[in-house]
Amino acid sequence: MSAQAAVDDPVHLRFLQVRGLPLLVAAVGPHGRGPRLLAALDERGLPAIAGFLGVDLPRGARIGFSVDADDLRLVDEQDATLLRAPRAAVDAGWLAAARRVRGTMLVVVRDTVLSADEDPVALAARIDTLARAGAVSGAIVGVVEERPTLPLLF
Repeated sequence: MSAQAAVDDPVHLRFLQVRGLPLLVAAVGPHGRGPRLLAALDERGLPAIAGFLGVDLPRGARIGFSVDADDLRLVDEQDATLLRAPRAAVDAGWLAAARRVRGTMLVVVRDTVLSADEDPVALAARIDTLARAGAVSGAIVGVVEERPTLPLLF
């Protein structure tokens, strides 16, 4: 993917840890695959949140993450892939924390841009402001790692 294609991508991910717990922030833009992803998340029960700082994220969204040797995939109950990211782009610390607790906090922010350089404290405050304006959905969702298995030979 070219640098311009990455800039134009309507979905940007940021992997963080908050007090040792994994947090994945997805900023979803209003063009390309963005509106389809937002509609799919709404259909699968990812609720709007009224705030972020000091708020416990709900559970029960019918989505989760699956990690294999090549990709991190956001999947629904039927294992349909809603979003895919190359495993090489996944932060190793986030993945270790997500493995440990078998889940992550997922926050989806509408119509904003994420920067890899933004201070995490400033990002959290910005997410809180956007959530209070009705532009954020979120939940605690599962993370499973698919391990390759050897075929059984008889």
